[in-house]
Amino acid sequence: MPTSFSDPVGAFVPHGRIVRQPHQPGPLSGLTVAVKDLFDWAGVPTGAGNPTWRDTHAVPDRDAGVLTALGDAGATLHGKTVTDELAYSVHGDNVHYGTPKNAAAPGRVPGGSSSGSAAAVAAGLVDAALGTDTGGSIRVPAAYCGLFGLRTTHGVVDRSGVVELAPSFDTVGWMARSPRVLDRLARVLLPQVAADRFWSRLHTLPEAVTLTDDATRATFEALTDRLGLVDSPLVGLVEPFGGLEELRRNYALVQGWEAWKTHGDWVTTHHPEFGPAIARRFEIASRITQAEAAGAKNVMQRFRTDLRAALGIDGVLVLPATAGPAPLIGEDDAVVEAVRVRTLRLTCPAGLAGLPQITLPFRGADGLPRGIGLVGPAGSDRALVAWAVRLAGGA
Repeated sequence: MPTSFSDPVGAFVPHGRIVRQPHQPGPLSGLTVAVKDLFDWAGVPTGAGNPTWRDTHAVPDRDAGVLTALGDAGATLHGKTVTDELAYSVHGDNVHYGTPKNAAAPGRVPGGSSSGSAAAVAAGLVDAALGTDTGGSIRVPAAYCGLFGLRTTHGVVDRSGVVELAPSFDTVGWMARSPRVLDRLARVLLPQVAADRFWSRLHTLPEAVTLTDDATRATFEALTDRLGLVDSPLVGLVEPFGGLEELRRNYALVQGWEAWKTHGDWVTTHHPEFGPAIARRFEIASRITQAEAAGAKNVMQRFRTDLRAALGIDGVLVLPATAGPAPLIGEDDAVVEAVRVRTLRLTCPAGLAGLPQITLPFRGADGLPRGIGLVGPAGSDRALVAWAVRLAGGA
């Protein structure tokens, strides 16, 4: 296995500069796929974005389930990519491995936590890349880097051999420059259900567009009108829950509670060095009470029921994928946090409801990449990808 290749954007971790040829020919023959450093790759350390994690966990002796599936289908695995520490961020920086360069928006972050995966695809180093999405970790970097990205229905894709963060939300997904490539992976990794679903109802949330910057809002509205992506607003969906900010807050409580249940013992035993933002999130997570988590889970279940009922089997929710373009590298911490909070208000509906969401890239009038998010019914992943192929003219 070669252990060196060109990495001009810093997308790959030092211990993951490895290429593995496929087990056999198959439908993914000729496709190169990078792998986020949360996925077990036999014989290669799993770092999860933190050297202490890498050094305190055994090198895996078997692949994560999705890597086995990719190899069996003929894909070439091309390196392990940088992730925000323990996947607990949507920003895209890492104090240990640096910030991967965003080839689609130079000088700006790539978005996280699948930061290296997005950077590798945007730079043309690979055809596609695996990532994970808990609170937006595929959808956000896809939008920031001008890519198509898929967060899959919760529980549909095998997560064995993948480092968890918050199991109620964790999903496996992937990014590509072309929806055709996204579709090739979908045909292998997703259940073989019909992909020709007819969407008869397209909805938006009135509050969602108000969370974006002016350039995002103007281009989003123009594109949704031109593509016929909006039919009617889902008035009354989020209002009973206190709006998108209260839903985000409840999402953060469940995520934090599960993150501490998942990693708290390791954190208190090994005292890893975290970047300031990640350290702060784990510290906050450690103080969430069981009563707070139970109340938030109740909200999650009620919202999940309501959103799934609102979409039925033929409805799609259309949202801005992020609150705006990628922040500048080195941006003020307060600005970064404000962008993160507004963006999580947009990403939390799909996470709370366990639904698939695809990101369609577009550029604003300022030339910076952004994305449209399409949230579909549970299990409609392949239909969303097929629709993206049609909207992109088969590209």
